[in-house]
Amino acid sequence: MACRHALLIYCVNVFTIVLVSLQTLFFRDGERRVDYVMVYQVYEDEEQEWRDKREQKRQDFIDRLKKEGLEFEEDRESFDKKSIFIKVHAPWKTLTREAEALLLKMPAEKNDFVRKTTWEKMIENMRCSVKSPFDHGLDAMQEYISLPFTKADEKKNKFIGVENHDTFFTPAQRSRMVNSILSRTPYSRDSTKVGYERLIGNKSFEAAYPLHEGKCDVPQDEEQNSRSVLRHVWARWGAWYKRQPLDYIRHYFGEKIGIYFCWLGVYTTFLWPAAAVGLLVFIIGCGLSGDDIPSQDICNDVNETVFYMCPPCDVSCDFFFLREACYYAQAAFLFDNGATVFFAAFMCVWAVFFLEYWKRTEIRQAYRWDVLGYEEQEEQPRAVFEATVKTKKENPVTGRLESYVPSFVKSGKLCRAVAVVIFFIMIVVAAVISIVVYRVAITAAMNKNDAVRPYSSITSSLTSAIIQVAIITILDKVYQKVAVVLTDWEMHRTQTEHEDSFTFKMFLFQFVNYYSSVFYIAFFKGKFDGYPYNYNELAGARLDQCGAGGCMIELTQQLAIIMVGKQVVNNCVELIIPKLKAWWRRRDTKDEDPDDEKCIQRWEEDYDLADLNQYGLFAEYLEMVIQYGFITLFVAAFPLAPLFALLNNIIEIRLDAYKFITTLRRPVAVRAQDIGIWYSILDGVAKLSVVTNAFIIAVTSEFIPRLLYIYAESPDGSLRGYVNYTLAYAPILEDFDGGSVHNAIYDTVAVHQLKVPGGDELYNIHGNTSSSTCRYRGFREPTDGSPTKFWWEYLTTALAFVIVFEVCLLSC
Repeated sequence: MACRHALLIYCVNVFTIVLVSLQTLFFRDGERRVDYVMVYQVYEDEEQEWRDKREQKRQDFIDRLKKEGLEFEEDRESFDKKSIFIKVHAPWKTLTREAEALLLKMPAEKNDFVRKTTWEKMIENMRCSVKSPFDHGLDAMQEYISLPFTKADEKKNKFIGVENHDTFFTPAQRSRMVNSILSRTPYSRDSTKVGYERLIGNKSFEAAYPLHEGKCDVPQDEEQNSRSVLRHVWARWGAWYKRQPLDYIRHYFGEKIGIYFCWLGVYTTFLWPAAAVGLLVFIIGCGLSGDDIPSQDICNDVNETVFYMCPPCDVSCDFFFLREACYYAQAAFLFDNGATVFFAAFMCVWAVFFLEYWKRTEIRQAYRWDVLGYEEQEEQPRAVFEATVKTKKENPVTGRLESYVPSFVKSGKLCRAVAVVIFFIMIVVAAVISIVVYRVAITAAMNKNDAVRPYSSITSSLTSAIIQVAIITILDKVYQKVAVVLTDWEMHRTQTEHEDSFTFKMFLFQFVNYYSSVFYIAFFKGKFDGYPYNYNELAGARLDQCGAGGCMIELTQQLAIIMVGKQVVNNCVELIIPKLKAWWRRRDTKDEDPDDEKCIQRWEEDYDLADLNQYGLFAEYLEMVIQYGFITLFVAAFPLAPLFALLNNIIEIRLDAYKFITTLRRPVAVRAQDIGIWYSILDGVAKLSVVTNAFIIAVTSEFIPRLLYIYAESPDGSLRGYVNYTLAYAPILEDFDGGSVHNAIYDTVAVHQLKVPGGDELYNIHGNTSSSTCRYRGFREPTDGSPTKFWWEYLTTALAFVIVFEVCLLSC
């Protein structure tokens, strides 16, 4: 009896939870579905005049929405005791009108046009008989042939399921149609003031959003909803190796988000071969490092006193032995060898194959989801565009008058917008240069004081890094505001054009923001510092030069720190920030009666979730495209970049899924046929990667100097003696007085008497035994510092390599 009683109580509780969950998706009558929710709060500490103005705007807006055919129900009971929820329902008549206006495509009949060969059918049967561990486990959705919805076809019952008014339109489609009405309806007599977004901006409303379809944490042995199905199958860490249920994602979130996850899945899949080859290249470097003669020469104790290096900076730096850079030299060879040159070419070709495969996948997916040609045939003008633009022009196809912006007005606005964007990019470049100047100046200033001289290097590095982060963060925030204002001012006709314009502006800025330091190390640092007696100075101090291990290892370190560090930080932010926002929104929520059986409503639970920012998927795409730049633009210096990108993306897919399902409000289901301007950006980065990798190999890497030395200078066709050949001797001014040598670099007297290992004579480049000098990296004459013949040969070979590399790969 006790077991039966417990089972009965359990069943009643489960039924109650399911019933309450369903009721929170409907009006109080239990029949009209909640298609949208608007939230506002009344601020008691606000002046009565402002409260009345906001109330008037809300009331006028709702009155106009009622004329559009929407129905409302207000709920003043909330856990936080201050939020008021307005539930919105669109009846059948309103939905059919909007569906016809939006050219919404609805299923007319099952798609049985796909014909398969006998071989394809046999393979499919084999796959069905053997369940793949990579399948998501959900049944395939039925594909339909769809037609634009019309009321005339509705009456003829041409659409599947049209007789059931409650389920014919999916919740995602219903919220999209209601959102269209909310976006275009004016809230005052001024017809240019339209849409709920402006009302949210002036605090008349706090938020507006469609509802999630129930809870996401429904136990698997209970009846599931669309949200909980995605939570169990897709948005969990244990499913990292499974395919994504793209049709279910599209059905719940819309085509735009579905295409993003489709692209992210294809990109991650393509990273597997890139990561495998990159890891293999790194392993080859590890295997060959023991036989690398230059590294052995540097690390050999016998040669310690032979390679006596000039100080890397003035005053505070000392002379040092090259052997101190032994570990850097060994580490540099792991990433700078012949295999990395092959890998750079491989990744450039990989980028081409990836983009071509994605283009094919994108079109196929757009066809399956019936969005092929959406931008040309279905996409409607933005509500703000129609309300603001007064010039009209007859559409030659439909014969209707439509709003349009003359071409000369567009051109003028575009030129001014480009000028503003270039101005801000120049500000970022100036900020980067100013930080370099600051670092040099502060180092020079501190070196003049004996008390703080030992701390000059760490102080300049730390303070410059803090200043750089502060400046870039401030400029980023300011530029985002400017980009939004500029894009709104340009008045684009469709939402796709609007987003593409904003995306391109922001990416140009972020490109300079993220890659400026890497470009500096790869192509500028140590290239213009001069040589002893003739160092180039800035603000009274020598320019930065690469360490004894070379610029390549510094570039590798910079890439590893920025790329891996950025990924870790972004993942933490994506996971933690939405939870903090939800906690902050719920901080005042109090349940005065613990025994109160009142269940929190669906609209209030969703209000506590974080909102997808106004830029939509921009942040998600930007993160991945910046990563794509790291694994293509500079892969010659860091072949492990694709491996780290793969590990990150395996986490990123499930993290984004978890975020959209559990921590974010449900976004409006937006249609899209492709990833927009991001494809053009990816294509541009892929082409630029050919140029950057060619110059990294030619200018920063040791590949060409080593190759040239083997075939042009080495007596035995090996790298024996290469290190000694690449180290130039600093010119000296000799004034022998007791064996001393005047070193004009520091205007001091220094004694440099180095004995050749195994001999008693002093090491001397000028043929006498009374003096010697320090060494530095470069191909220069010891007498006057002019370039040697080998330097000109190297320059010619490097330029030839760049041309051949680019021609071969860009022609692919």
